[in-house]
Amino acid sequence: MLDKLEMKAIKLAQWKSQETYCYEANVYLDGKPFAIVGNDGHGGCDYQHEHPKFKGEFYPTLKKLDEEFAKLPYTDKGKYKNVPEGFKQTFERWCNEQVGLYEVDKEIKRTLKNNIVAQIMEADKDGGAYVDLLPVVKVVQWKIQKGYEQKLRDIIMKQHPEAKIVNDMPMEKVREIWEGLPRG
Repeated sequence: MLDKLEMKAIKLAQWKSQETYCYEANVYLDGKPFAIVGNDGHGGCDYQHEHPKFKGEFYPTLKKLDEEFAKLPYTDKGKYKNVPEGFKQTFERWCNEQVGLYEVDKEIKRTLKNNIVAQIMEADKDGGAYVDLLPVVKVVQWKIQKGYEQKLRDIIMKQHPEAKIVNDMPMEKVREIWEGLPRG
């Protein structure tokens, strides 16, 4: 049942988000409209309303979803001192994660649209050898000049033959790289 959930039509008002995301979205179950979910961004719980096109019993289905989420292992176990056991997974947490992924994906797409981003292996400070089997990897981006994208790619690959062009990777892999980047 959980693998049949999908969030669409996400409207995120980042400027109104204070303690939580201020958003509204449609959740689809098995490819069909199920719920309208959202939050006003002031720190309260999300709302979950039946989608007008949902055919079925909304609250029993919502209860089944939460029972399915409850069977999953806790998230962020050991990550926070005040909650060492982690967090119980719920439909609301899933919705929040989807909005977070939407926000990250939007940032990634905006960056990749105007830049070529590459992972480059760096030599260690002792003069050339890669550090054991764990080379230092940095992520570098170059601004694309209109009409010169392929030429820029060729230059990057000539200067850094070991480079991996992030623009050509699947979104799941790009997200992993993005999560590891410093923010600020």
